[in-house]
Amino acid sequence: MQRLFKSIVLLLLILLLLTACNLPFGSTISEADAVRTSAAKTVEVLRTQAAASGNSITLPPIYTETLKPNVAPATQMAPATLTPPYTLVPTKEPTATRQPTSTFVPIPCDRADFIADVTIPDNSYIAPGTSFTKTWALKNSGTCSWTSGYSLVFASGEQMGGQASTALPGNVLPGQSINLSVVMTAPTAAGAHQGYWRLQNASGQGFGWGINGDQAFWVLINSGSSASTGTSSTGGFAVTSAIIKVSPTYLTASTAQCQAGVNFVYTASITTNAAGTVTYEWRKTDGTVVAGDSLEFTSSGTQDITFNYSYVTSTVGANATQLVLYINEPNHQTFATGGTFTLVCSS
Repeated sequence: MQRLFKSIVLLLLILLLLTACNLPFGSTISEADAVRTSAAKTVEVLRTQAAASGNSITLPPIYTETLKPNVAPATQMAPATLTPPYTLVPTKEPTATRQPTSTFVPIPCDRADFIADVTIPDNSYIAPGTSFTKTWALKNSGTCSWTSGYSLVFASGEQMGGQASTALPGNVLPGQSINLSVVMTAPTAAGAHQGYWRLQNASGQGFGWGINGDQAFWVLINSGSSASTGTSSTGGFAVTSAIIKVSPTYLTASTAQCQAGVNFVYTASITTNAAGTVTYEWRKTDGTVVAGDSLEFTSSGTQDITFNYSYVTSTVGANATQLVLYINEPNHQTFATGGTFTLVCSS
């Protein structure tokens, strides 16, 4: 039985090969369909033979291919993107530019402005022991009226016989001016002599000129004749000018910095008419000496000096002050032009 089965399978394979080789050229039947048809016929013959011989055989199943319809898979469409006809661009909010703010300096109740030396300008020569009247022209630049309870008082330096306190003759309204005088006597010692004076309100509080109303005004004389002392000495060595500058002239600092000390640089250009030694002092306007030194000139000319001044204050707001240059030798003269600065201490 096994031999018969093997013969049938072998015969089936031969028929399949022969059928594949004898397919008509250009037939519209596919090669796979032709093979299936030939195999089916062969099986039919074998079954007929088996039935005639009375033997039953089991044939392998004929493979049939189920063709799937050639349907293209559905294409999933991407969601449509709507493009607006124009693009909205957000408008940037304008950035506000911060404008610098000016520092408001309140006007004090009591303050004076120095207008002029009506009599006895600085470095006037007065014979020793001679009586003279010093007169200042002052303006009320505060917000309070000066009354007869206000006085002109001695502050520091050399009093030179002047009355310590002189009551004002009448009322001086804000914006008005007045001439105030003190009778003094030139000291017997030859040389420069300087005294500082202030005003005092009815409560006994002193004030003067400057942005804060705290600077004293002064009298400065040379006791002796111009032939023996001062810049007018005939043919003698003298300082002919001293130009003072300060840097910075305006500065804002914190209260802590003001209390620790803020540095201001003073320079002075000193000019002489001949060779010699100049001795000088940096002074506050109340006469306090803050520094001093000497300068040697080998001929006439100009030399610069520099001084770093640390200004200390606890006053919040604007503080205006200055240093003056006092030439001890040879002039005995104060140079006070320039050198004013303002320090604003912020809280």
